[in-house]
Amino acid sequence: MLESALLLFLVIDPFGNLPVVLAVVGDAQAAHYRRIIIRETALAFVVLALFAYAGDQVLGYLNIERASLTVAGGVILFLISLKMVFHTAADLFDENYRNDPLLFPIAVPLLAGPSAITTVMILRSQQQVDLTSLLLVLAAVLVVTCVVFLPGRRISTHLGPRGVRALEKLMGLLLNLVAVNMMLVGVRTFFTV
Repeated sequence: MLESALLLFLVIDPFGNLPVVLAVVGDAQAAHYRRIIIRETALAFVVLALFAYAGDQVLGYLNIERASLTVAGGVILFLISLKMVFHTAADLFDENYRNDPLLFPIAVPLLAGPSAITTVMILRSQQQVDLTSLLLVLAAVLVVTCVVFLPGRRISTHLGPRGVRALEKLMGLLLNLVAVNMMLVGVRTFFTV
């Protein structure tokens, strides 16, 4: 169970996603920021729990291979990473949406992205973890993620605007590598099946 928790924590990557979260909702008032973070992590839990429970059935019903999910997620993350490197993540969304996102981009694809969805589906389908244990692990990982995100505004204040932009660009480069790797894994998986 500890292995599963560590794997999900690394895949969800709250520290790597913090600059994107700050770029999207960092300007919100403190109480509103807290509500957004709690709501988005709860939505990510719901999405991942649904895929843990019925992900293979849904993909099978729609005749979608896991490789397609991985490639599509990689493309989305790649586009986000390009904006982070060459502009800012805040440029991805118009002003009204940026201050109060619902589901996208924090819950999905940052937290409950293709890699996290695929991970919960694999953990579940390989019977490494029963559903109840997987949901408990998932809840624990998302609570830790919430704990990382909640003081994000203070971290942003200490880093200053230039520090946050530099961190965002660095994370954008790393996200770009993750995205390209996801696409390559998806293509490789498709051709080896």
